[in-house]
Amino acid sequence: MNSISILPIELLHRRDDARSLNNSALAGLVESIEQIGLINPIRVRKVADGVEYEVVAGSHRFAACDLAGLREIPCIIVTDDDLHAELAMIDENLMRAELSPSERAQQTARRKTIYEELHPETKRESTLKKGDELPSRQVGDSGKVDRFSAETALASGRSERAVQRDAERGERVIPEVHDMIRGTRLDTGAYLDKIKKLLPNEQMHAVKRDLAQERRAEQPKGGIAAQIQPSTKPTYDQVRAAILLLAELTADDLNAICPASKHAAMYQKLAHLEGVFAVARGAAE
Repeated sequence: MNSISILPIELLHRRDDARSLNNSALAGLVESIEQIGLINPIRVRKVADGVEYEVVAGSHRFAACDLAGLREIPCIIVTDDDLHAELAMIDENLMRAELSPSERAQQTARRKTIYEELHPETKRESTLKKGDELPSRQVGDSGKVDRFSAETALASGRSERAVQRDAERGERVIPEVHDMIRGTRLDTGAYLDKIKKLLPNEQMHAVKRDLAQERRAEQPKGGIAAQIQPSTKPTYDQVRAAILLLAELTADDLNAICPASKHAAMYQKLAHLEGVFAVARGAAE
């Protein structure tokens, strides 16, 4: 069994591919840690330089500890390779209830890719007999290694059918579409099942159209611009100046201006603004 080590928070960092922080979940964790401390240690591994550590599992707990002011964090140090480290991160994500359908689909599809790379004998293959193509079968039922859907169902607490459905949504819907609909009203299982039937270029066109329709439906008649008085409506130069000002901020500037407890919320707002620009750019093309 791995022992627990107490590590300075300055030596820890999140993975580059860690899931975006959920503000609601983060706030609850901060409150819990402030009241009773961190119950479950985070899982970390040493990075190349052998001094710092990468958070393998527990990214939200790590961020919450930082916001709660902890300078030392209980950690379980593991020796996972890159694939096993990513697999551990995905498994923790799949156990979280607040994953959107798009997030769950992408995480499950990526888990399938990793699992089949680690256990190539579990890949689906076609079986030929007497020149006739029989239905494809999934090998890996010999008892040595569970098939992907069965092992993932056990790891995530979901049914095998749900795992298969999520993996298919993640594989057949292109990443750009997942990025565009994540967090919107289109981020539903029914919409993913509809989009996955289209070719990649058709998926992009359909999503841009449907997102534009959703935004028009959400706005009062006349849109946002009609609700702003001409005297207060920002000009192009004012918007550009605001963006340029933000672009010049350093980490020290941000820490001096914005309380640490507000960083996650501000990051989410900026991510939303980036999505708005992406949609606007797509509509203009």
